[in-house]
Amino acid sequence: MASADRQPARDRARHLAGSLTDRGARAQALACLGEGPSNAQIAARPDLSEARVKGYVSRMLDKLGYANRAQAGLLAHDAPGIVSSQPG
Repeated sequence: MASADRQPARDRARHLAGSLTDRGARAQALACLGEGPSNAQIAARPDLSEARVKGYVSRMLDKLGYANRAQAGLLAHDAPGIVSSQPG
């Protein structure tokens, strides 16, 4: 798919990712979803527990109106620069 064809999806992804109010650990957890790890694998990162990650993912799915973590992972993938898996 051409880059121009992906622009509407990226614009929507940036808008949705920007709607998440917590730019710290929640944004980090969202970015990690784009890489495909489990909650336990995400929790292996500093300052995150598996229970906290599970809660973050659940609340993010609710806020974004998504049914599953794969949709959130695609959002993270389509919103480069908005969400980052690197700790801030």
